[in-house]
Order: sequence, then C-alpha cells, then structure tokens
Amino acid sequence: MAGSADPRQRLLLTGIFAAIGGVLWIQFFLVPQAGRAGRLSSELKGMRAQVEKTRRELKQMPEMERSRSLLAAQYAVPAPAAPPEEQLPDLMDRIAQAARSAHVRIITLHPKQDLAQTQAGPSGYLEIPLELAATAGYHQVGRFLDELERSGTLVRLKELEIRPSGQDLWNHQIKMQLLAFLVPNAQ
Repeated sequence: MAGSADPRQRLLLTGIFAAIGGVLWIQFFLVPQAGRAGRLSSELKGMRAQVEKTRRELKQMPEMERSRSLLAAQYAVPAPAAPPEEQLPDLMDRIAQAARSAHVRIITLHPKQDLAQTQAGPSGYLEIPLELAATAGYHQVGRFLDELERSGTLVRLKELEIRPSGQDLWNHQIKMQLLAFLVPNAQ
C-alpha cells in the first residue's frame, strides 16, 4: 500500500489544501472587495453630503429669487430726477468742494456741450462731458480725484493733462476732461 494514503493523511492533506485555498480566497477575493467597498462607502458619504447641500440650496431658491426680483425692480429704471439743467449746479458744487478739500484751484469748470443735446448713454444715465482747468501740484491732483470719488458723485476722468507752470515750481497747469453721469428726467 505504498500508493495509497492513509485516511488521516488524506484528511490532513485536505485540511492543508482547504486552509491554503481559504487564505488565497481571502487574499485575492475578500481583501480587494473590502477595499472597494470602503472606497465606495466614502464616495457614497460624499455624494450624500452633496445631495444635502443641494437640498438646502434649493430650499433657499425662492427667497433668493424674491431678493433678486426686488433688486431688479429697484435698480432697473433710474428714479425720476430734475432735468440736467437743474442738476448741474449741484454737480458743479460737489466738484468744487472736492477741489477745495484737496487745495486745487479751479480756473474754469463748464460743460463741453449744450445740455439740450445731452443723451442717455448705454448706462441709462445722461452723460455730460465737463472740462476743468485748474492749478495744483501732483499730490493735490491725486487728492482731488480721491475726494471726488469718495463724494459719491458719478464722474469719470476721461483725460488728464499736466503742464509745468513757468512762474511756480509747485503748482502746475491742469486740464481735465470729466464725464458726469446724471439721472435722466422721467417724462
């Protein structure tokens, strides 16, 4: 009976092969499946968090839409105002006040065109070109532009020319082209 194995040996060999098969099954099937399950679980948690965030945002949509429509109604059409001829003195006063605060000496300040020709621009506001001649130093010009911006006056600097003055080393001849924006008159 050299070729036949004893039943205990068969049982032992079967146990060894079963143990090896079990280890291989665990190593090559269960461990990779468990890793995939862990990755899928974390992805699922991330997706659930994203779904919850989207639900919260969707609940806020009606309120956001109401706020947007109120803002759109408020800013869609400029409020009625006086004609440009009546708004111009106040605009000139604000520009002059900004110049006084910055120690800029205005020589002339006037519209470059007849106010009757003023048209509403793409912004919806009346665009009035202004020409300003003054004397000041470089720092005063910067301060003037800063004061003008902080005054809330809707004015944009289009051109700036600074030339040295022959008599005074610190004060220069200043020419500015400004574009003022006024609310159109509702007719």
